[in-house]
Amino acid sequence: MKLSIILSTLASARLPSVTSGELQQLVGTAEGKAFADDLKWFALGDTGRREHLAAVVHLLAPGVRNTVENLGFHFDLVRLIAAAKDDGSIGLQTIKIAKMNSGNRARAIAYLHGIGLDLAITDTSTKALAEPPYYSFKIFSTNAALCISEARTRSGNQHTIQLEGALHMGTAGDLKRYDWQNKITIQLTVQEAYLTLGLFENLVSHVKFDGHGRNHEKSLQIEFQNTHYFVRIIQRARTPISIPVRAVDGIQIVSLLYKQLLRNEEHLKLDDIRTMVGRMAAMMPKN
Repeated sequence: MKLSIILSTLASARLPSVTSGELQQLVGTAEGKAFADDLKWFALGDTGRREHLAAVVHLLAPGVRNTVENLGFHFDLVRLIAAAKDDGSIGLQTIKIAKMNSGNRARAIAYLHGIGLDLAITDTSTKALAEPPYYSFKIFSTNAALCISEARTRSGNQHTIQLEGALHMGTAGDLKRYDWQNKITIQLTVQEAYLTLGLFENLVSHVKFDGHGRNHEKSLQIEFQNTHYFVRIIQRARTPISIPVRAVDGIQIVSLLYKQLLRNEEHLKLDDIRTMVGRMAAMMPKN
């Protein structure tokens, strides 16, 4: 598509113009093709495409890249665009105001971590740029591995947990290798975190959370199976990731869930959370 047509369409949408150099970042990407389609359909009268056009145009601005990199992350344009289309203007605004104060900076870092951007910092002496730290631990099985970490929700910036599943790739010497590059990630809502805590406290027999992901193509299933728990992470057109979790590993999950939920409700104590989870479980179907 000619630059003149792109600029004319953006002008009619009352969006900032872009340069050919900025557009070059989209070449060969799925988001580049989607951007061209959005331009075409907007020009034909589909004004609902403006929101997606705005997400791309604003993220192409050099200032956004500089902010993301100054926060200690690799600038992954495609991932940022995908997140912005899900969040509307919330995520972009979180990045833009990161420099205003330490609180905004922390929220921006939490947001970028939550959408899966990779840290650019490997030197531990500069690790402080990526504060606050995110505690995580891994659980391994024969065919897959699970990483569970602290996270914050994009909407509301509330404390929760994130689960990442990776398939086993084989061994290198005595070491097992897992395909973390192609992991499937699911971040729990706060409500799902409460339900998950109920399960790992053996108050609920199973939970199933559908509709995760940009295209609502991911789901998480966890079952209590008397001697262990069974976690299954599913994404459409991908091999499901299934991981048995021992009772002793479940203790770490319970501990992290209490930690995160108490951070959201600082006026409560652990026993208060436990009482509320017990009450919730008592009201749920027993099948």
